[in-house]
Amino acid sequence: MNRHGRIVELDVRLNLRKKLDPFQRIMEAVATPEQEHIFLLHVIFKPTPLLGVMKVKGYTNRVEEIEADHWIAAFAKGSQAKERLAAIDFKQFAKPEEQEEGNADANWIIAVWSLPSRWYARSMR
Repeated sequence: MNRHGRIVELDVRLNLRKKLDPFQRIMEAVATPEQEHIFLLHVIFKPTPLLGVMKVKGYTNRVEEIEADHWIAAFAKGSQAKERLAAIDFKQFAKPEEQEEGNADANWIIAVWSLPSRWYARSMR
């Protein structure tokens, strides 16, 4: 989760591609923002069920398709929420998908093994 001033940003595209439910991460992220904060969510499809959940929680939303598999959903609460969301340039928040930590190059395997009093490591493709 990233914070840019009054904008809280969360990218769950990798979770969704791995078929992992990001709902808990999303609810944790929206639990902390203050009234005038905007929550930006990066997803791989229009999050229609989430829009209803967030509406019940008092959020106004705006959703935009950036690419075929990249959508940004923005949520805001409070007075002038609709106007604050309309003022966002979603293209400025379009970014590459977050990669899994420690797995930038999945073709590399690090093998480490131990012999008495020595450590050996070797990289293999």
